[in-house]
Amino acid sequence: MKKILLILGLISFVSCTNPSMERGLESLNSALAELEAAMSEVNVDQMITDISTMQDQIELIENDVQVYEEQVTEWESQIQTILADLESVTALVESSATNDQLQDILDDLEHNQSLIDMLVAVADYDYDGVLNALDQCPDTVLNATVNGQGCSEVQLAEIAAATASSTTTSSTGG
Repeated sequence: MKKILLILGLISFVSCTNPSMERGLESLNSALAELEAAMSEVNVDQMITDISTMQDQIELIENDVQVYEEQVTEWESQIQTILADLESVTALVESSATNDQLQDILDDLEHNQSLIDMLVAVADYDYDGVLNALDQCPDTVLNATVNGQGCSEVQLAEIAAATASSTTTSSTGG
C-alpha cells in the first residue's frame, strides 16, 4: 500500500503544473537565449589577437621602463659627480683669498723682495771683502787680493783683454 500511495503521490506531483514555476522557466529560457545571442556576436579570435598585441605592447613598455631606469641611474651618478665637484669648487672658493687679500699678499711679497735684495746687496758671496752691490767682479777666487771694486789682478787682466778684443772687433767692423 505504501507503494501505491507513493506512486499516486508521484503521479499527482508530475501532473500538477505550477504557473509561477513555468513563468520562471520561461524567463530563464528567454535570458539564456539573449545570452547565446550576445555570445554569438563576440569575436573570440579578434579578442585573442588583441590580447596578444597588448602583451607585445606591455613587453615593449617594460623594456622602455628598464632603459629609462638605467638612464636615471646613470643620470643620478652624473648628478652625484657634479655635486661632489661643486662641493670641491665651493670649498675652494670659500678658502680662496679676496682681491684685497691678494693685493695685501702681493704687497708683502714686494716688501720681502726688497728686503731680500737689500740683504743680497750687503752680502759678500765671493768673500773678497767687497759688498755684492759694489762688486764688479762677483766671482773672485777665494783669498785673492782685490781692488776697491772687488776685482783681482787676474780678473782685471781678463777684462782688459776682453775689452781690447771687442774694441778691435768693433773697429774692424767685425
